[in-house]
Amino acid sequence: MTGYIIRRLLAVPFMLIGISFILFMLIYIRPGSAAFISIGSAMSDPANIERFEERFGLNDPWYEQYGKWLGNAITGDFGVTLRTPHQPVADRLADHIGNTLQIGIITIIIAAVFGISVGVLSAVRRNSILDYIFRGITIAGISVPNFWVAILVVSLPARWWNWTPLATDWVSFTDDPLRNLSIIIWPAVILAIASAAGTARLVRTSMLEVFYSDYVRTARSKGLREGRVIWGHVFRNSLIPVVTLIGLQTGAVLGGVVIAELIFGIPGLGTLTLGAVIAQDYPLVLSSLMLFAFVFVVVTLIVDVLYTVIDPRIRY
Repeated sequence: MTGYIIRRLLAVPFMLIGISFILFMLIYIRPGSAAFISIGSAMSDPANIERFEERFGLNDPWYEQYGKWLGNAITGDFGVTLRTPHQPVADRLADHIGNTLQIGIITIIIAAVFGISVGVLSAVRRNSILDYIFRGITIAGISVPNFWVAILVVSLPARWWNWTPLATDWVSFTDDPLRNLSIIIWPAVILAIASAAGTARLVRTSMLEVFYSDYVRTARSKGLREGRVIWGHVFRNSLIPVVTLIGLQTGAVLGGVVIAELIFGIPGLGTLTLGAVIAQDYPLVLSSLMLFAFVFVVVTLIVDVLYTVIDPRIRY
């Protein structure tokens, strides 16, 4: 197992380099001019644009631009933003990543807790009224778009009660933890709806497949209590596909956090990346997307390691 983890860790840099190259080429072939947008139409004469491109190396061949960015990124230098006041990209990322991590972690926790709880209850009480209610709720949770729910959460309370959960007076967690969590919890819950619903359906399906296994019947015949049979045999042996789904849902959460932050006005990495895309600030876009990719790669590695914890028969 240790050897497998070491091999995976050694492969991570090569995976990230491949991802960075693909992202860079997608940014490079985009239409438009970062110099024109950064300078502004009032000053966008050819001389100013040429000086801007010369300063930031935008007129260099693509391989030189990518080589410079990659060489600097390896040392921890992600360059500066192309927009005024040309702040270091690393500082901009550090200012925004905390809020995004808060939303992502809370979303995964809510989705896992509620999804697993509902799935277990639905499987144990299969074909009961409770099971039918949970199945209907999960289908609705998967079908309803998250952004639509977010818009309703923002607009309806403001219309009925003159209250909105928008972060009009945003505060960080270090300044006021309770106020910060009262704002963060709304996008986290909304993002967790679809994830929790998918997890619940998969838990129910996986547990029902295990319920009728020979070793479960043997455990019952040995006189084990039903609770121990469910949690020690049925649930544990149903966890591998569930853990896989939760790991894959991390990517969906990272994608959905962009819209959630935009709707709720949260200064996170998603809104920062979206603004950088509109401004064609390629150092900031590339660095923020690589940060998303790094998080997803790490989560995938953690999921693979958890397989051996859940099922000791699995060896790499």
